[in-house]
Amino acid sequence: EKSIKFTRNNQPMAILSLEDLTGTVEIIVFPKAYEKFLSYLEEEEKIFVIGHASADEEQNGKIICERIVPFAHTPKELWLQFSDKEAFLEKEKELYGILNDSDGGDEVVVYIANPRSYKRMGRNRGVSVNDALLQKLRDFLGEKNVKVVEKNIEKSG
Repeated sequence: EKSIKFTRNNQPMAILSLEDLTGTVEIIVFPKAYEKFLSYLEEEEKIFVIGHASADEEQNGKIICERIVPFAHTPKELWLQFSDKEAFLEKEKELYGILNDSDGGDEVVVYIANPRSYKRMGRNRGVSVNDALLQKLRDFLGEKNVKVVEKNIEKSG
């Protein structure tokens, strides 16, 4: 739920009621944050709220919003598994062709099963993880060799 309030200076701010599986909490979104994250403040929008808690003994705790990140914008790592280095080298050029079609900020990690090793691709090989890319990669490498890992929101922009 969202209710809009106005400060003494007539600037809009929001009071959100955010619900998860464990309960409900009130979130205060002051004018600067409200202006910056307004587009994410829709009912039923799935968001992460980053901020600090404000609590005292007489009232329920509140969260003071510092940043909002929609679920869709969470940073991801795309892990691609190969049985060995030779298998990777055999498919490397075709793999890069698939990856080049998707430009974005999600990191690609190549995992070699035998011997165990991995290589993080450079920022120039970043992709935008989406269903179409995942399907191409699963068709190319096999379902069990493609995995998406959500990264920590705290470390994202």
